[in-house]
Amino acid sequence: DALFLLGEASLEVGQPEDRPLAKACAQADAVFVYPFGHAAEVWWRGIENKLTRLDRLQVWRIPAEAAPALAELAERSMQLQATVMDGVLTLSSTKGSVQVEPERWK
Repeated sequence: DALFLLGEASLEVGQPEDRPLAKACAQADAVFVYPFGHAAEVWWRGIENKLTRLDRLQVWRIPAEAAPALAELAERSMQLQATVMDGVLTLSSTKGSVQVEPERWK
């Protein structure tokens, strides 16, 4: 898990615990979590009720089917361009592009 503070927003990747999320929500105007992998559903069922009071939090599920295509874009030193149109995220690099349609859980 990683927590990234981006100006007035916070971005959390992975399956974080509720306490770091509550702290991030207290410090940022917006907090976004992008859980991924097959364990995301299990994580969400276990933590969903603990996150209901966090109004600044958004949770978006990255479909597991997108992981292999996203992995193909990964490089030691990389730059990704992100475009969002009609709810679809397109990540592009010199190696190609991948379209991902995240599902909003919260």
